[in-house]
Amino acid sequence: MKVALGKTARLLFCLLLIIFWISMPRASLSSDSQNPQKPKITALYLYNFLLFVDWPENASSDTIKMAIYGAPQVYEALKPMKGKTIKGKTLVVSSLTRPEDIDDSCQVLFVGDTETKILKDLLKKVNGKPILTVSDKAEFVGLGGMVSFKGPGDLRKDEKEQKRFIINLSAVRKSRLKIRSRLLRMSDIVYGSKPVNLKMP
Repeated sequence: MKVALGKTARLLFCLLLIIFWISMPRASLSSDSQNPQKPKITALYLYNFLLFVDWPENASSDTIKMAIYGAPQVYEALKPMKGKTIKGKTLVVSSLTRPEDIDDSCQVLFVGDTETKILKDLLKKVNGKPILTVSDKAEFVGLGGMVSFKGPGDLRKDEKEQKRFIINLSAVRKSRLKIRSRLLRMSDIVYGSKPVNLKMP
């Protein structure tokens, strides 16, 4: 009973955090690298994204390994979360300096500020593998990445529901990952490079 209540509490906490981000003023998520809030917010949502993603059974282990490339401030913000338990697994966070350092045992790859060529190399290396790829770069999903955080310039002022994420559903399915409907409803969905409309309960 206590375990069930604990899981419910964590899920509610996660949903509240995502609602908070969606309602957050555009300026607070500015792409300005000097904004001290941005790395902390990014780290927070990377952490909570894990509750909404399911990996193939043969990719499971007793840890969830998250690799950070080109985002030292996000890595620093994630350090306090190292060793925490998510869905019964221990979170491991590492910082990468070269594309070839990415390990097949990694479950999450966040790509920050890097050249487009290196970004393509990273995505090519993990293509088809059960590794959730995330970035805040605008062209990320168009290059084959799975999840992109929208910047202020990507949000329309007349949108009734301001969705902060873009999810490339074809890339997700190719890697045999599953993203839960709660998160999909909070995101703009593309299949490859084309937007799609999903009807969800």
